Amino acid sequence: MENSAKHASPVTSCVTKVHSVEEYLKAVDNAYKKLCSKSEKCELWFRGQKQFNQPSNRPEDRWDLIPSIARKPYNPLMEVIFMSKFKSYAIPFVQELPSFPIPNGQAAYWHWLFLMQHYGVPTRIMDWSRDALTGLFFALEGRGDKERGKDAAVWILNPVRLNEAFSFYSFVNPGYIPNVDEDVVNLYFGPNAELGNNKPAAVIGPLNNPHIVAQKGVFTVFPHEREITPLNLLPDASNYLLEICIDGNSDKAILEQLERYGITHFSLYPDITEVRGQINLEIREEGQVPSESDKSSKKQDKKNQLINKTKDQQLNKQSKQLTNKQSKQPTNKQRTIKKAKNKMKNFKKNNSK
Repeated sequence: MENSAKHASPVTSCVTKVHSVEEYLKAVDNAYKKLCSKSEKCELWFRGQKQFNQPSNRPEDRWDLIPSIARKPYNPLMEVIFMSKFKSYAIPFVQELPSFPIPNGQAAYWHWLFLMQHYGVPTRIMDWSRDALTGLFFALEGRGDKERGKDAAVWILNPVRLNEAFSFYSFVNPGYIPNVDEDVVNLYFGPNAELGNNKPAAVIGPLNNPHIVAQKGVFTVFPHEREITPLNLLPDASNYLLEICIDGNSDKAILEQLERYGITHFSLYPDITEVRGQINLEIREEGQVPSESDKSSKKQDKKNQLINKTKDQQLNKQSKQLTNKQSKQPTNKQRTIKKAKNKMKNFKKNNSK
């Protein structure tokens, strides 16, 4: 560890690029060897991002590891404003949330902050997962035209090494990962922090919604300071962090692989609001939705049925007309009788004269 610290540096490029789940898992194994020593118990955290880090771009386009509230035009000191507004709008709905009631005291601050993070309000919190495939899924899922063809990335973090910079307790080994409800977290990262620092820490957040549980969610919390240095640009970042690039043209194939392994949007967002999307997905995948050729064939069949029906109607009409015409024409017997009557009528007329 001491030797690696001498050669530590910011992380601004990928260690490798992968094109499949198999290559990715092999890269994760290599990351474990790089970020973990044989003598220490080690766990890795994973964060997927839709584009890889690009240090030559403008700061806002580099995809550094920096929380949303620290991205221009915001800054972390605005947190009190965001939280105040979030509370005012969220109160009518908070009783319906799984985490209700929110605790009192300093724990309430963190619970509100994590609710904000969950619902997309800018915070000093950054999401990670303990699951490697979950990190890969989030790197690729929902990519739009802006990301099409561009490489994505999964960042891998050794949270214990990151936390060795903090002395949370004198009676625990360096690298302890605290729960945000612990007083010591407030000392370093609360809104009125007493111990200043410029480095984020790995923490365990409240499991206050089923999404965090399903995603095996864990977090890094950044200092309550106006200016924040991205995690990957800290001078010792390479000791506990690396980046794997995901080939941008392989995203569809990799997502199909992940689906076969049970990693889907619905499995990571187990919520009634996601049921509709899951049902539609299953119906398509089961082949219940007619294909374009089926639709075309059925359309042609319907057209043929209509043509045949029209022809039948025309034939019936012609047949009926013919029958009526024939019924009006006298038979041979009727013509003979009529001739006889006419002869008799003429005979009587001649005799009367």
